[in-house]
Amino acid sequence: MKTRMIKLISIVLVLTLGLAAEVANADFTFGEPTNLGPIVNSSAGESSPSISADGLELYFSSDRPSGYGLDDIYVMKRATTEDDWGEPVNLGPIVNSSAVEGTPSISTDGLELYFCDFITIRPGGFGGGDLWVTTRPTKDDEWGEPVNLGPTVNSAAFEFTPEISSDGLELYFESERPDGYGIDDLYVSTRATKDDEWGEPVNLGPTINSSLWEHCPTISADGLTLFFDIGFPVGDLMMTRRATIDEPWGEPVNLGHSASDHWASDISADGSTLFFMSERDGGFGGNDLWQVPIIPVVDLNGDGKVDDADMNIMVDHWGTDEPACDIGPTPLGDGIVDAQDMLVLTEYMTKEKADVEADIAAINELWHQYDIATTSGDLELYVSLWDDSGISMGPDVPATIGIEQIRTSMEGFFEVFNLEGIPIVVEEAVVAGDWAFTRVAFRISVTPKGEPEASPRSGKALSILKRQADGSWKVYIDCWRYDEPPPVE
Repeated sequence: MKTRMIKLISIVLVLTLGLAAEVANADFTFGEPTNLGPIVNSSAGESSPSISADGLELYFSSDRPSGYGLDDIYVMKRATTEDDWGEPVNLGPIVNSSAVEGTPSISTDGLELYFCDFITIRPGGFGGGDLWVTTRPTKDDEWGEPVNLGPTVNSAAFEFTPEISSDGLELYFESERPDGYGIDDLYVSTRATKDDEWGEPVNLGPTINSSLWEHCPTISADGLTLFFDIGFPVGDLMMTRRATIDEPWGEPVNLGHSASDHWASDISADGSTLFFMSERDGGFGGNDLWQVPIIPVVDLNGDGKVDDADMNIMVDHWGTDEPACDIGPTPLGDGIVDAQDMLVLTEYMTKEKADVEADIAAINELWHQYDIATTSGDLELYVSLWDDSGISMGPDVPATIGIEQIRTSMEGFFEVFNLEGIPIVVEEAVVAGDWAFTRVAFRISVTPKGEPEASPRSGKALSILKRQADGSWKVYIDCWRYDEPPPVE
């Protein structure tokens, strides 16, 4: 109790003094990628997604035949982030041309859209590929005539993949200009205000750039995390962080995702989702658009639970830059363990408790259905409660293995016997991920059909349940015995 009080006092002091911390890389994982579906993707190629700050617009480029050139820019919209995406809409001949328009990047206010041209280029450029911007007065207006960013930003070389920061004051891009460290390097151009011109691009330097190909930058909403791809056509997804927007980028961390399978990413404003293009299996054409959730690691001690022990670990590292505890306000963290991280942890603690309670309720209902099936002789209901690979193990009888053996054995049983009074009492249930363990007690009356004499039985069962793909539970192994031997015939 005294130790906990000291920890709580320390938290108050940290919040009061506002202690600074060095930059850190938050611990997070990627969830299961999902394809954005056939409404979004086509038999052609879709690439370079850019999600709006409110999550309601997604811009991308595509070479589908309905366009005005080899690649055009499209947008799809949805009413809320919970709704499905609508049909993609071509931005039209004002933005798109007979050239190749690609790699769009939408500003936070939704009023500027940056993109590049390449291979076949628009008139009025300065090199083999330039950066352009189109603007609109409001989100309800059409996009205006694109404007070339000019010779300060563009060069006689190629400039690609622009990425505008959330404050609109930094523009990241890749270029093959000759002052770099490799094939293509990452650069940034800055401006003091949105009304100012973009300044001279600055190479991000040898910490970020190498002799390889760095490309496709995407920056987090707080401006402290930069994702980019390295290598082409096969490479990795990289991440670098900085303590503040005025400090240099740190040493990149390799996230280990092959660029041939996962590249040209864009991160949602809340840091929870990474959108990307991929040619992986399960798509609808060439490159498809996909998304993958970014999930903070909240089981800090790795014991399979999110509980008070994890909270104590976070308290122990309060005010530091411990990556394992830096999980808020987004999964990427912000370089300091503080109230934002505690909020995320407590949300997951509450969620896990609610999920376990829901699982226990579902397990209790499973055994209730088991009661109904056995007392009514409903074979189909009974069989539906078992996993396809289920095993039933009773006393002094061979185990029945697999759903068909279980069906056959119970079909014969239901033809011969009636069961009454079989309420199953769940004495204990423990959930561990996709498995659950239950200890149950039962008291039944078994009566051969056509005979008045009933045989009372009581017993125990230890069962292993398996979570199914749809989230439901089914019996995987049922091992049961009687408390007393059956009556002597």
